[in-house]
Amino acid sequence: MAELLLREVDPMMLERIDRLAVARGWTQAQACVAVLEQGLFSTELEVRSGFADREVDALADAIVALQALPAGQGF
Repeated sequence: MAELLLREVDPMMLERIDRLAVARGWTQAQACVAVLEQGLFSTELEVRSGFADREVDALADAIVALQALPAGQGF
């Protein structure tokens, strides 16, 4: 899996991610991936309204590919 570096993250947001990680028994990275995935799914309809069909198709294909991956530890 590729790495992602986030800069200038609001300290309050980072604290919330850390609390989620502790509550779920996840690493901080696992919590970030879960939050990003949930955010992606919840905003998919909004994204569709702002992009051309080709871009929407590429995003939909990427989501299908992600859903086909085996679940990670702790998920």
